[in-house]
Amino acid sequence: MNRNNRNSSSRFKFLSEMNITSLADVAINLMIIFLIAGISVALSRAGIPIQVPRSTVALPQRAEGVSVSLDKDGQIYIEEKQVTIAQFSTELMQALSRKASSQVYLIADQTVNYGLVIEVISKVREAGIENIGLVANPQALRRQRNTRP
Repeated sequence: MNRNNRNSSSRFKFLSEMNITSLADVAINLMIIFLIAGISVALSRAGIPIQVPRSTVALPQRAEGVSVSLDKDGQIYIEEKQVTIAQFSTELMQALSRKASSQVYLIADQTVNYGLVIEVISKVREAGIENIGLVANPQALRRQRNTRP
């Protein structure tokens, strides 16, 4: 019996090396999962198709707030929910209470009628919100050439 134990113990030797291949496979799979998840989140936030105007003085904002969007057809959205101008004040107050914020960001397509933009701003002001952020895409400053005749 001792002999069988010795043979069986000599057959099973411990490996003192780490298998790096499986660790690399796991790391690559995790990287792919996070990459796909990140892309899907970015695409799902696309929401309402709006072509925002560009500005050289646009600054990034870190404060959370309620977004009010106006698309090119003049449709009004509060946080991706389409509303009419009659429903606007009620829906805005509900959205502000859900986010516990007093900041409103107005995102309007560059082709939207200026009268509609003013009407929405006045509705926001009527709701008691004084701080309205106008959203624009940042544009690189163009260098002006000093040309002398």
